Amino acid sequence: MTGMMRALLAAGLLTLAPPAGAKIKSADQMKTEKAYLLVQIEPVEFQMMGNNRLVTGVIFAPYDPVTKQTRENLLARRDPVAKDGKRRLYLIEVDPGTWVIAGTGGSDSQMGSADTSFSLGSYHFDVHAGELVDLGVFVPQREESDNPDTRMNTGNVLGMALFGASVEPVPNRLTVRPRGTDDLVIPAWLAVRPLVQPAFVYGGTFGNNLGGLVNRIDGKAGRGRTAGAAAYLSKPGQPAVEVPSSGSAMEPASAPASVEPPATPSSLP
Repeated sequence: MTGMMRALLAAGLLTLAPPAGAKIKSADQMKTEKAYLLVQIEPVEFQMMGNNRLVTGVIFAPYDPVTKQTRENLLARRDPVAKDGKRRLYLIEVDPGTWVIAGTGGSDSQMGSADTSFSLGSYHFDVHAGELVDLGVFVPQREESDNPDTRMNTGNVLGMALFGASVEPVPNRLTVRPRGTDDLVIPAWLAVRPLVQPAFVYGGTFGNNLGGLVNRIDGKAGRGRTAGAAAYLSKPGQPAVEVPSSGSAMEPASAPASVEPPATPSSLP
């Protein structure tokens, strides 16, 4: 794939995933009939003559778990409510309903971080009017590949500098973790509002309406993973608790004994 084709592809992806609405600067701008997503997005990190970090956006879309259809995407990439270096905290206004983490967008394909649709399997979650939903921290990463053209090594870097070449992009994957004490501070005007933790339901599939590379949200690790289990973001520094579709709580073998699911798992879809 040539650099021109990559640029055209990236432009097309951004057209299909318009940026989220105007930046919200005060609680007075928040509407009771809407829901709000709070999400911190970490940069994509890679080693190339030292540690490098690329700002990458995340795409959300309304989702129907029955028909497996998505509607118009929203891209969290601009106008964060807080930032530190290339770490960003976004507040996104959405309509109540079911949403899916649809992919990554606004990535730097020239540096090998490709816009990616998570159409092979992602998390979906429900939001309700008036809620401020804390999605936690999203950590996008380049998927592992055996193709030498995708590697950030000296030869590929020299090719970029001397001949205008680019590193062959690979799909991104995404790790979701709870917010911790070392993460970005929520602005004071927003911190006074109660935060709702979502139940992420794994396995949402949909058509690749982004038109680019595809992956599961958890990449190769998601092969064979059971769909329909809900993963709750637990206390900072602890793994998620998974609840199978039967509604009974189940802890991963590595989970500390203190991890507990929310009090109302029966509300899962």
